[in-house]
Amino acid sequence: MKPTYTYTSISLVPRHLSNVRSRYDIDLSVQIGGGDSSKKLRMPILPSPMDTICGIKMCRKFHENDMLGIVHRFQSLENRIDEYRSLKNDQMDAVIAVGLDEEDIVSQFYRLGALYYILDVANGFNSSVEPMIRHIKSLDNTFAICGNVATNEGFAYLSDLGVDAIRVGIGNGSMCSTSIMTGVGQGIVTALEECKTEKDKSGSKSLIIADGGVTNVGDIAKALGLGADLVMMGKMFAGTKEAEGNVLKYDGTLYKAYRGSASFGVQAKHKENPNFIEGDETIVKYKGSVQNIINEIEAGLRSSFSYMGALDLVSFQKNADWVLYTLDPKLFKTKI
Repeated sequence: MKPTYTYTSISLVPRHLSNVRSRYDIDLSVQIGGGDSSKKLRMPILPSPMDTICGIKMCRKFHENDMLGIVHRFQSLENRIDEYRSLKNDQMDAVIAVGLDEEDIVSQFYRLGALYYILDVANGFNSSVEPMIRHIKSLDNTFAICGNVATNEGFAYLSDLGVDAIRVGIGNGSMCSTSIMTGVGQGIVTALEECKTEKDKSGSKSLIIADGGVTNVGDIAKALGLGADLVMMGKMFAGTKEAEGNVLKYDGTLYKAYRGSASFGVQAKHKENPNFIEGDETIVKYKGSVQNIINEIEAGLRSSFSYMGALDLVSFQKNADWVLYTLDPKLFKTKI
């Protein structure tokens, strides 16, 4: 039995002489897609397709920052289409989240001009995803995201299906209780290492999306250093003005709801079996505009790249070196 590690288990080590004169010389962008779906994202981050994170306000804010938001699937088809039409009317775009057996819905969105899709399921290493992936990729210039997987075998399976970007991480999210309810999961660091090794060995062109376990900007940097092309987050964006849901006031403090996609509330809302619960529900303090979080992420990543002597993501990953904490992690300040 091998050990498995999370972000708090490791730290980047700056072993390369840095020639970065200004943090603003650093390019944090990542290229996705090809043909009509080719797009340069200003930073390698995505919001999680949760119903308390990704709504039209979040999509608009991410577009304003030259990135992509996601139209989540935990709402009526009418609402999903209305949100996407509203974005397209303002020359904005977003990723469309879909479930299994929603090929007709994909076709509807494709006719509206949608090229980016995420098959939002808990276990991407399952043959049930094949029909939907094949349908999405049968449409010209589409970009397909799928997951989640936590092993090299899972990554290879989705890559062979032609998935353009693969979500890596099972049981790591702050609102995910999969590892508790099922005993299944793997530390996100080890999962990323496995998938990056498989990608390099096979020559796969699929992008890696690190999904779950991020508690601060340093974790984003670690994910990128481990080989992730993009990092998906829910908790960091929860409680912001643009996150879905109403502001609540309790004992003089403002809050917003935050819940996992497999939580009781989401399952019950969509008339799914609420006996199979793999997500938690909570409230988080209101944080104001998500722009503040985006700015914080940008500043932290620029500093991390500078420490590592990297002017772009490719050189950052090339320069990445690591130490493993073998002492009490409380001795090291890994959280603000």
